[in-house]
Amino acid sequence: MSLYRTLIAAVAAMSLTSVAFAADDVTTTDTSAPAAQVASTDQATPAADTQDIKVNLNTATAKELMKIKGLSAAKVKAIVAYRKKHGDFKALEDLKQVKGFKKMNDDTMKKIQDQLTLG
Repeated sequence: MSLYRTLIAAVAAMSLTSVAFAADDVTTTDTSAPAAQVASTDQATPAADTQDIKVNLNTATAKELMKIKGLSAAKVKAIVAYRKKHGDFKALEDLKQVKGFKKMNDDTMKKIQDQLTLG
């Protein structure tokens, strides 16, 4: 039994390290990539991330919503569920009706809303 636990631990460790090293490869600059792609994958400027990313709240997939700084997987899941049940958002303020956003402070909500659009 301990052989299997050791094997599973080794496989898990290898998969975690490969993911960590893969993330390092994404941030390197490739000279053959167009300038727009290089700018969008650059993580060195956090201010540019919040201004450049605008995700459509009504049409975005869960994967696209995960790019929003300040949204957890649970909040993204709640947004998608709310959208399926109630339809499209009419205003960004409607986000406060989603489970997990009701008690969020105004500053955090503003930062999230700055990264979203309706159309």
